[in-house]
Amino acid sequence: MEYWIQHEAILAWVLLLSAFVIVALWETYFPRRVAIASAGRRWLNHAILQFFTGRGVFWVFRASGVMIAYSVADSRFGLLNREFIPLWARYVAAVLLLDLSRYGQHCLYHAVAFLWRIHQVHHSDPDYDWSTGLRFHPVETLLRQGSDLAIIALLAPPPLAILALDSAEVGLNLFSHANASLPPWLDTAARWFLITPDMHRIHHSDDIAEQNKNFGITLPWWDRLFGTYLANPALGHEKMGVGLREVSERDSSSLLGILAMPFRDANVVGRAAYPAYNSTKGESNHGKGYGPQERS
Repeated sequence: MEYWIQHEAILAWVLLLSAFVIVALWETYFPRRVAIASAGRRWLNHAILQFFTGRGVFWVFRASGVMIAYSVADSRFGLLNREFIPLWARYVAAVLLLDLSRYGQHCLYHAVAFLWRIHQVHHSDPDYDWSTGLRFHPVETLLRQGSDLAIIALLAPPPLAILALDSAEVGLNLFSHANASLPPWLDTAARWFLITPDMHRIHHSDDIAEQNKNFGITLPWWDRLFGTYLANPALGHEKMGVGLREVSERDSSSLLGILAMPFRDANVVGRAAYPAYNSTKGESNHGKGYGPQERS
């Protein structure tokens, strides 16, 4: 186990680079949609965000999920380190509970105005490709990592379960954000086991009702279980708008604009302040083009 802890960062970078090469080639030769923004500038901005955010997380927490799980393995307060629980059950429960917590956090980032102001950086990308999976504001990454570490400390799961889930998430994050698609028959079948690009792209629609669907991070089951699953966008993937209508192209394409976005006055708020879907009347807000004042 100590070997994996010492080499966890190297493994993460190997997986990230491998996923990047595979997904980048896939979407280059078989693109799902025509790009509207400069890929070079977007990729550079997102790479800079990823690099400095990763450094910041390391210096703030000085520990990974695997290290925390290893350090609390013998904790008397842990929920999953009880000897009467079969080892296989601990692994399964650890993966399910942690992924469920990440799904719940994702929902909160859309529901709470303060959290949405931070999370909108991810959704403000005017295009959708593998690099969108790297586009997160440093504050959001710090908050999410802190939440994950706290949950892992509470659960005391097997360290290898955390390593397996985090490793899978590294590759699947780029895969689900790919500007590509699986054959329809394969996409339909795969959605029962993983989050496909067509499934997650709906979550990046510029329609507020569709943004509040398909919150899954690694496992696709939570959206179906909690009623947040949407199979297809209303306009189809080719015509569906991507990004946030309220954010200017200048702000969404500039690195300084991205970093300053949560702190601007005229930003959109989460769905808690303006419901994206009227469950009583069953009316979607699709195509109504809400601006900053109408949604705040």
